[in-house]
Amino acid sequence: MALPKQIRPEYNTTIPSSGKKIKYQPFTVREEKVLILAAESQEMDEISNAVANVLNNCISHPVDFKIDDLAIFDIEYLFLKARSKSAGETIKVVIRDPDDESYSTEHEIDIDKIRVVKTKEHTNLIDLSDDLKVKMKYPGLEFFTEGVKIDNIGDSLETVAKCISSIVVGEEVYNSADMTNEEVTEWLEGMTTEQFKKLMTFFETMPAMKHEIKLKNPNTGKDFSVTLQGLADFF
Repeated sequence: MALPKQIRPEYNTTIPSSGKKIKYQPFTVREEKVLILAAESQEMDEISNAVANVLNNCISHPVDFKIDDLAIFDIEYLFLKARSKSAGETIKVVIRDPDDESYSTEHEIDIDKIRVVKTKEHTNLIDLSDDLKVKMKYPGLEFFTEGVKIDNIGDSLETVAKCISSIVVGEEVYNSADMTNEEVTEWLEGMTTEQFKKLMTFFETMPAMKHEIKLKNPNTGKDFSVTLQGLADFF
């Protein structure tokens, strides 16, 4: 006689970028194993594929849910939520005083208090001139393992090119799906420095998973604060 199928509990949450309601389940032991093996391989493609497959399995509603449609901060948030229901709803992190390298302490965080923080000035439609606008899309799954790189002009060009949704010139709309990455990059290289800086504000102000921790250093008697940002800071 076959054993009965395991029934996983369901939880509700909201996708930060869209506000859509979803239902999710904890990781199974099999899924934990997949994630561990992917992490041990240190292969970025394997890690991304493992995260995508595990999250797709954990999201039970809506049935047409696709991880590829999510922003990177959505993926980080949902991954952390599902992980919390599997391994405990608090996590322990080591916090260091930025003004005193000799002091560090272990701190416990309630995962439900971790939020995706949004800034008021953020917009995905960037005005570059009177008749030129660029509509941006959030970096998604392909950025999950390596993060959003904007530290130098080469990385910035590559990141912006991948995150342009469309270019609006007057009444004409040019969708990035109809162009090659090389064409978009070449177009970006023809911009003025000031125009390119405007595009960079999209990444500098876009939502991010953050949590501020305020503590006191007993060695100095001074208060200090540390802001954790992105999934890597919470593990």
